[in-house]
Amino acid sequence: MRETCDVAIVGGGVIGCAIAHRLRSEGRSVVVVEAASQLGLGASDAAMGGILTQTESSCLGRLSPVIKYSRDLYPDWLAELAELTGVEVPVLDGGDIQVALDDDEMTRLRTEVLPKWEASPFAVEQLTAAEARSLEPLLSEAVVGGFLLPEELALDPRELMAVLRATMERAGVGVRVGTRALRVESGPEGAIVELRDGGVIHAGTVVVAAGHLSGLLLPALDAVMLPIKGEAFNVRRPGFTTYPLRHHVFAEITSDGHTGYPYLVPRHDGRLAVGVTYEVGVGDPTPTAEGRAEISRWAAALMPAVADWPVERHWAGLRPASADHIPIIGYVDDHRSLLAATGHAGLGITLAPATAELVSAVLNGHADEHTRERLELCRPDRSFTSVTTDPTPAPTAP
Repeated sequence: MRETCDVAIVGGGVIGCAIAHRLRSEGRSVVVVEAASQLGLGASDAAMGGILTQTESSCLGRLSPVIKYSRDLYPDWLAELAELTGVEVPVLDGGDIQVALDDDEMTRLRTEVLPKWEASPFAVEQLTAAEARSLEPLLSEAVVGGFLLPEELALDPRELMAVLRATMERAGVGVRVGTRALRVESGPEGAIVELRDGGVIHAGTVVVAAGHLSGLLLPALDAVMLPIKGEAFNVRRPGFTTYPLRHHVFAEITSDGHTGYPYLVPRHDGRLAVGVTYEVGVGDPTPTAEGRAEISRWAAALMPAVADWPVERHWAGLRPASADHIPIIGYVDDHRSLLAATGHAGLGITLAPATAELVSAVLNGHADEHTRERLELCRPDRSFTSVTTDPTPAPTAP
């Protein structure tokens, strides 16, 4: 079988679907290829759902302008999806509270992290222990203080993916699920995607948004891509049918030489997503009893009541990370018909609307000064040689 389109996208997670929606809205014919039985069953399905500005260390520094761009796009982007589908994705807009459970951690936040927060384009408010517990009364009595990051948002990634699927169906995006891409290749006349079922898709451009497996299709990226496994689970606050907390909550806790990163993200129906583990280079997405126990231990230290709430679902997933935890967006071939959009390292939900806009700018061949700066930061051929593959963990998406 042979199929022809303007753009073929390999990878049907939040990044691939956001790009598909954007390009289809510009009038291009688009086909999305996804190996799983449904769009969004990979890293997007495992995401915690934070739309982050400062909690994740990669948000700070060089990536901060792209984070700001995406955060600014989010309200209108969600409103556009709601207008097209008639379905609104509930968003928690109270912000994130990052707390310290001992004086040493509070000193670290104040002296090492606060200057970075203050250098970012987002607000930050210091909290006493009493103020933190006033905002979230279930916080541990061990909390000695913290910070409110008021511009961070949170949503349920499964609900976002459901709306994106509906948007693409209404717009006539071609979707090929249960079909693995075996090879992509470019030439003077465009690019092709060869499928395991024997089909071939001919496109003017092929966008590879296949998460941590993108390097299998784009060998130039193989050495700078790695999976980072994370586990999480849902609990339900008894008696609640709305948000069980008013904020998402994060902490870094060190005990007996081990460091945990409890991250709590409330859902609008009474559930609470509880995470998260962080295993660099581990490519097996199987949830484990050890991972669940680790999360439970750290979460109970942060918010003891959570330990008594019934667990409803335990999962694991693989964050697709570039070596420097900055996305890879741009052409990777001499013919300028193979384009990478991957390496978001747990920030896929956060950066989905910005990535879609940046890919559109690349394909349209024109961009303003700020867009060129964002694309320069994310260029695929940048130097990764001096960058560690094990930076401070990301709490966002197992």
